[in-house]
Amino acid sequence: MERQEITDSINTIEQALQEARKVPNGAYFYDILWGTILAIYYLANYFSLSNPDAFISNFNHYYWVLFPIGGIISAIRSKQDDRKETAKSLADKIYLFAYSGFAFAYITLYLAAEFNGYNAIIVPVFCSLLGLTVFVTGGIVKESLSIVMGLFGMLLGAYMLNMDVSHQYLFASLVSVMVSIIPGIKMMFSRV
Repeated sequence: MERQEITDSINTIEQALQEARKVPNGAYFYDILWGTILAIYYLANYFSLSNPDAFISNFNHYYWVLFPIGGIISAIRSKQDDRKETAKSLADKIYLFAYSGFAFAYITLYLAAEFNGYNAIIVPVFCSLLGLTVFVTGGIVKESLSIVMGLFGMLLGAYMLNMDVSHQYLFASLVSVMVSIIPGIKMMFSRV
């Protein structure tokens, strides 16, 4: 009888985990939002660096404004989500910690490269870290498109090491679309 109770308990836990995976989370919104912000940021930097017109190239000092705007939009959405949700799903927690870790690691590497003169590696490292984050979270929540696109981002980040900086910006824009926006749209329609 005791063996049957253990089996029933395990089945109940497995069923609860399966049901928890079906609960939609808001990760798709943040993927689409930040993928769009990053794509615009990198594309604008590409045009600034590749355009000989001084008027256009001087705008690159103002593109950073996109990030606080994204932060404000994220904070507003997060407050709305907190009011609607009674508890955070496991997927929400995974995304929160993975992307927080990504942001911290990227900022640390960015500052280290900036202060030590390794600016040419920053954009490829960004793509590889973003790809790694999407790859890992996709693997944990069993989102196959995120796994594939994350792998794509990591590989393209490594490939970009031999490019000039302006083309790195162009490819980083592509990575932002492929690694964040496309999986985000898929998750939105599949209610993940």
